[in-house]
Amino acid sequence: MKIFLLFFTTIIMNCSAQQGKYDLILKKLDKNHQFKLDSGEFMLETELEYTMKLDSLMKVIYNDLIVVKKTNVKNIEIEQNKWIKQFDIQIKNIWKPLNESMNEIGFISNDEKMFVFSKKSELTRIRILELINKLNK
Repeated sequence: MKIFLLFFTTIIMNCSAQQGKYDLILKKLDKNHQFKLDSGEFMLETELEYTMKLDSLMKVIYNDLIVVKKTNVKNIEIEQNKWIKQFDIQIKNIWKPLNESMNEIGFISNDEKMFVFSKKSELTRIRILELINKLNK
């Protein structure tokens, strides 16, 4: 019985530590992202880099969630696939008028591209917070 309690306590503490770790990583990414944007240089590249880092972090958290929540794997996979489909639809809807503009005038401004990456980051960040909360339950 003591071994079971020790094992259970270790698992719970590990989950809480993971959540704290991911919260800290997310805060560091946010802070670094804002610092780079505030410099006013390479803003499009900064936004693209932030988007990619958030996407990678989301995948890591998702994989950890699958490992920790073994009994709920199918539901987690279904929910993530549903989120990905909705995400893709939203991003396609943002790109659609920009692509039309590209066909008309021949280019898409960096500000417009930056807006798309910013929206992707925003949606991904929200999903990361949802996954962190699920990991902590």
